[in-house]
Formats: sequence, C-alpha cells, structure tokens
Amino acid sequence: MSSQPGFGDRLAQAVEARQSQVVLGLDPDPTRIGDGAASATDFCLRVIAQAAPACVAVKPQLAWFERLGAAGWDALERVATVAAEHGLLVIADAKRGDVDVTSRAYAQALVRSPFDAVTVNPMLGTDAMAPFVDAARATGRGVFVLVRTSNPGAADLQDLILADGTMWHEAVARLVAEWGADGVGSRGVSDIGAVVGATAPQHLGALRALMPHQPLLIPGIGAQGGRPEDLGQAFGGRRAGAIVAASRSILYADDPRAAAEDLRVRLWAVSA
Repeated sequence: MSSQPGFGDRLAQAVEARQSQVVLGLDPDPTRIGDGAASATDFCLRVIAQAAPACVAVKPQLAWFERLGAAGWDALERVATVAAEHGLLVIADAKRGDVDVTSRAYAQALVRSPFDAVTVNPMLGTDAMAPFVDAARATGRGVFVLVRTSNPGAADLQDLILADGTMWHEAVARLVAEWGADGVGSRGVSDIGAVVGATAPQHLGALRALMPHQPLLIPGIGAQGGRPEDLGQAFGGRRAGAIVAASRSILYADDPRAAAEDLRVRLWAVSA
C-alpha cells in the first residue's frame, strides 16, 4: 500500500489550501489554436500559468493529445508535469475500461506519475474496474467512474429504467460506492469518485445520497450550459465533495485568469 495519504485526503487538502473546486479542462482544439504537438503544449502551458492560482486540478482530455501520436504523448507528459509543478492535481481524462487483463494494462499506463487520477468507463463491470481501483489505492491515486455524463445523449442509456424501478446510472452509483468503501479517508472523501454532469442537476440529490463519500467530478459547466448555482446538492456538506471541470469557458476566454477566478468564487459560495 502507498505510504502517502489516500487520494480523498489529498483532494480535500488541496481544495482547502486553494479554496477552489475548479478543474481546468485541457482540450487543445487545433481548429482554435493551430495543429501540432508544439501548439498544444504552448497553448496549455500558457493557460495553466494564467489560471492555475484559481484552480485545484487540471483535466487533460487524452484524445486531443493521442491524435498527435508519439509527439502528442510527449506533449501530454510535459503539460501534466508543469501542471503538477504549479501545485495542481492532474486527472487523466481517458475513460478507459475493458476486460480485466486489458484494464490492468490501461492502469499500468495511466495510474502513475505525473497523473493523480484517471477517469474510467464502468460498462464492463466490477472485474474490469478492479485493476484501476487496486492500482490507484496502492499508490495514493484516485479513480473517477462515469456515472451520469453531461452530453445530450447520456439519457439514451444512462437513464434507462431497470426492473427494480431505478435508473441505470443509479445502479452504477451503488457500485461506485461499494468500490470506494475501503478507500474513504480521514476527511470522509473516498479515493473512488464519480463523473456526474452539471447539465442534469435534477439527478444530483439522488446520486449524492447513493454515494455519500464519493468526490464528484462535474463536467458541463459553461459552454455545455451547466450553472454553478445549480450544484449545491453535489457537495454533500463537504467542500471537497465535488470538483467542477470547465474547459472552453476558461481556455478561450479573453482573460483565462479572470474566468477561472470568477468560477472559483461562485463554486466556493455554493459549497458553503
């Protein structure tokens, strides 16, 4: 087991130290910044330098880097390392998940420095998630499991009604709570969290009740239409109960520093 604090405690400490729940999403879109690994690296480092004081973490979306091949992976490593040097947690937004032997390989690739946590897809069930959970817990890192996502098509499957009358995403939430039960830290926050979109705030209360100790990673603020003021139930009485990802609304703002700070202030007020 890891000799360092678990991810839940590390997250809670970072939130308190920075008085922030803002996660800077890093999606270097070549149609807006120019193509190539150098452009992606320069853009991300510039925004990190501007926005970092108001953020607690960054969330590089791996697809934007992977599309560039080996140079893209070098860029990802560089960006993640610099973010960590700015005191930010680094969440690899990978959404991986496969049969157990393949998930083990994915975990070896992503549950490591310079990443502090990784997003995963639970579609294949408990045995597919176990390698991520085990690797994260052994190294003081975290896992965020997709539960109810922010995209318009999420309801097609995630809101399906099951035989017991509950929704599919609620069944996933129960599993996430089980997977994270042994990783709850001294501050009441688990090392296994959940991705829950801000674009369907009507589900937040029920999901928080099903996952009382899970940190929620909430995308969908800003460009996707989610509002910080609708997220109160997500925190569950803990400042670190939820962290909120914003990408385009900060990355492409006229003043990324001001945009990040504005979101920080709004979330801190909502989480009180």
